[in-house]
Amino acid sequence: MSAATLLQILSSGVVTGGIYALVALSLLIVFKSTEIVNFGGGDVLMFGAYVAMLCQDYFGLGYGPTFLVTSCVMFALGAAFETGVLRTVRGALSPSRVLVSLVITTIGLAYALRGVVRLFSYTDEVRRLPVLVRGPPLFLGPVVLQRQDVVIVAVTLSLVAALFAFFRYTWLGKALRAASVNPRAAELIGIKVARMRLFSWGLAFVIAGIGGILIGGKIPITPDFGTQIAFLAFAAATIGGFQSLPGCIMGGILLGVIQNMVGFFVSSASIAVAPFIVIMLVLVFLPQGLLGGGSALKKV
Repeated sequence: MSAATLLQILSSGVVTGGIYALVALSLLIVFKSTEIVNFGGGDVLMFGAYVAMLCQDYFGLGYGPTFLVTSCVMFALGAAFETGVLRTVRGALSPSRVLVSLVITTIGLAYALRGVVRLFSYTDEVRRLPVLVRGPPLFLGPVVLQRQDVVIVAVTLSLVAALFAFFRYTWLGKALRAASVNPRAAELIGIKVARMRLFSWGLAFVIAGIGGILIGGKIPITPDFGTQIAFLAFAAATIGGFQSLPGCIMGGILLGVIQNMVGFFVSSASIAVAPFIVIMLVLVFLPQGLLGGGSALKKV
């Protein structure tokens, strides 16, 4: 295998891994702020892709307004889910039983989103969003990159940088971190924990929705395609560390590269199996992930 072929495989893996990383980030934000594993994350991405398709096919919007409208819709959906569903479940059950029930609720969210999408007849056909950026491919030495792939990587890196700055330097980001670490202490110093949870879910839905727009121009969209993306996002978060924002990015990129390498050297049929093998290896040798930090004891 030539060096040019290897570089092409690696670059394609980075682009694909960027999508996995975005969904993994949405899972991480929810987990760090509420300690809930959102099993509906892949279907949230799918829903965002269909919202973008609605904006473009039926309202004739360009990609700029589509990103804005989709982000607003997804934030409202995430906030409504937290306020109308999770908060009700949290208030109705005892603390010892509520966590499992909340996780099951996210599974119900996945089925609900799929059901809502299937109410519209145009989802019966396999569709794809228009190309995000048109133009001839870019040549970086021996590597050929589509302009859309460059945009995907740029958007992913920009979101990561923005989230890092948000959680590190802004009052709201610090409040979200405080509410996730110790909700009772956060309430005592005036932080509205309920509002922080609402914002966390809204933000997570926005990130997943943006991922749906980016991937919608690369692969066919169906009401069920989010399930596979969810598995890959969990794999990315597990590889990098479910507590680490940079770890999710690293995990997503590594997973994308590993899939491309397996598809080239082994077979395309082995691509679907590769993430599960990687997860098992990581859990055996690095249970906290590559950047997950040390283990911690918690009373539940």
